Amino acid sequence: MMTNHLATSLIISADSHVLEPGDLWTKALGSRFGDALPRIVNGFDGHEGTFFYLGRPGEAARIDELVNAVGDDARVNELVQAGSDPVFRMKLMKADGVSAEVLNPTFALWVPRIPDPAMRRACAEVFNDWIVEYCAAAPQRLLGVAIVPIDDVSWAVKEAERIVRRGARGIMVPTQPIDGAAPYRSILYDPFWAIAEEARVPVTLHIVTGRVRDPFTYHGADERGDVPRSFLELFGEAAPVLANEFIFGGIFDRFPKLRIFLSEYDASWLPILKYRVDRIEKFPGLTTLKRPARAYIDENVFVGIINDPLAGKLRQEIGVDRIMWGSDFPHPPCPYPHTRERIGEILAGIPEADRTAIVSGNVTRLYGIEAAAL
Repeated sequence: MMTNHLATSLIISADSHVLEPGDLWTKALGSRFGDALPRIVNGFDGHEGTFFYLGRPGEAARIDELVNAVGDDARVNELVQAGSDPVFRMKLMKADGVSAEVLNPTFALWVPRIPDPAMRRACAEVFNDWIVEYCAAAPQRLLGVAIVPIDDVSWAVKEAERIVRRGARGIMVPTQPIDGAAPYRSILYDPFWAIAEEARVPVTLHIVTGRVRDPFTYHGADERGDVPRSFLELFGEAAPVLANEFIFGGIFDRFPKLRIFLSEYDASWLPILKYRVDRIEKFPGLTTLKRPARAYIDENVFVGIINDPLAGKLRQEIGVDRIMWGSDFPHPPCPYPHTRERIGEILAGIPEADRTAIVSGNVTRLYGIEAAAL
């Protein structure tokens, strides 16, 4: 039966976020790295306003643009509070009918781009400890994703083991390693992929964690002239990494049970990627794959949607058992407090069984969520 009404009672967001305190890293690390630490600053590079400095020279994001504090200020204030207050967050989730959320960073999404290796690792550890504590308020409903830059493989393995023991339900690695690091297909990283596979912890590639500069860090007329280019390049960054590193680079052949979640990259481009990798497979001189190229996308990859208008229509070509809806809560473009209505619009006209898979079934399977406990 097809309907525009969302009948399923279980809604789980596969892509939500926390909103770390602006002084998280300065409080935890003190004077260890001085003014280089990520933090909130007043004014940046000659521009007025309140910014979050990324810990990367020349890059900061305007706070008012990040939270989009225009219009319903009371709603924005609720979202901001929920981002750092798990008890208040649970109150809003209950009111909106959301049973559980997979929680990604906000400010820490930029941590993999910090150029100082020691500071990069220290900032990741601080965030990972913080999000585990945040999720401890409701561990069945709040599933924290740790962030682990893996260019230092020995540290990355130890940090992954540590944070999984502490309760992290996912591990985010940058979409691409920092400039100068080995590409992901290098066997240097195999001990890390082995840990993720053995622990059955999904590995997330999230938008803005790679090498493409975040459009929110462009300021002034000259820089903002490059925003359209950067915006489009952000959404296109995952496909080459997935094909070059994980499929043809042999990662999935060496670790066949490894699961990658492409978060906030949308999904309607997956069918054309399957077509393209099938063609790449015929290119002379490449290492022979153990499976057809598109099979790795069908079996090892999950993909997130928020508002992708074509995902529902292309769900069979994408793989209805691979698509996972996320709200992006508490970022203000999220659908709160009208989540059920928004999902009904995005997934209008498709069978209820398919909607249930996208809204709760697939994420439950990937993260081992016990639906009965929600």
